[in-house]
Amino acid sequence: MTKNITMPSNVKTIAKVFIVAAVLVGFGFLMSYQREISVFANSDDNPISEERISFLLLGQTGRAIGWSNAPDLADSIIVVDYRPQIGVVNLVSLPRDLFVTLGSDSFKLNEVLHRGKLPELMEVLPQMTGIKTDKYVVVNIDTLKTVVDELGGIDLTLPEKAVDAVSGYTIPAGDNHINGDQAIWLSRNRYSPEGDFFREKNQQEMMRAILKKFKGLSTMEKTAFLFKMTPELGKLDTNIDFKELLPTMRKFGGVRLNNIVIDFKTGILQSSQVPYGADIAYVLLPRLGQGNYDEMRAHIESKIEK
Repeated sequence: MTKNITMPSNVKTIAKVFIVAAVLVGFGFLMSYQREISVFANSDDNPISEERISFLLLGQTGRAIGWSNAPDLADSIIVVDYRPQIGVVNLVSLPRDLFVTLGSDSFKLNEVLHRGKLPELMEVLPQMTGIKTDKYVVVNIDTLKTVVDELGGIDLTLPEKAVDAVSGYTIPAGDNHINGDQAIWLSRNRYSPEGDFFREKNQQEMMRAILKKFKGLSTMEKTAFLFKMTPELGKLDTNIDFKELLPTMRKFGGVRLNNIVIDFKTGILQSSQVPYGADIAYVLLPRLGQGNYDEMRAHIESKIEK
């Protein structure tokens, strides 16, 4: 039995987080109309391959939530690798606390937008993941709440309960029906032995639930939903020309998500403390040493469905 959870009034939305819902829902919409879409002619200068579509997705925290001490942080850092020939979207979550050196600066990966180092990250991305792309999407922080609420909420199953250590607010383990505010809270919550990895797994499960809910809508409902989402899609910061994707996305009427999270269970990362300005910060480093992504890349390549 699915439980309807009511968010208590004393629990504040502590942050607006990006989930790539708008992009994935857009994918689902286009693929559901695959026979009605006019096909663009293939050309040698088309940068989108019919064998795969890959891009970096970042969810920007920004100043809109009032975090004056955390401007433009990336709460979600996910490499999307879509394989049209087999109908699979590989989702690779990169740890926010991964300590990286890009150019002359060393910092946590979640500061990449704040420091203006996105071009440098795109260059290093193949070394980290084995996935080469120059495409990116940065999504507005309010997208998750808008998507979930416009869908009438989503259903998802939690393997363990999620608890806020401050307020005590809890979403129980098992089947739950959640709204937009709850989705934001859950995607931000990291009070678990797994820490940020708990958050990353929940983010990916919500993406799966959003896509499932969208695919279950009627044609008229999908059209109405996409119309309502148009303002949100207009907020995307991206270098992708989405019309390039149509010839590839029309090949399949649906996709399956393959979630890949690099957590401590892989043995690839280890926690450490490093000087961070005037403070000492908790960070994650590759077991083989800072900047050595050989094990990370090999692990991702072993999990990618091709």
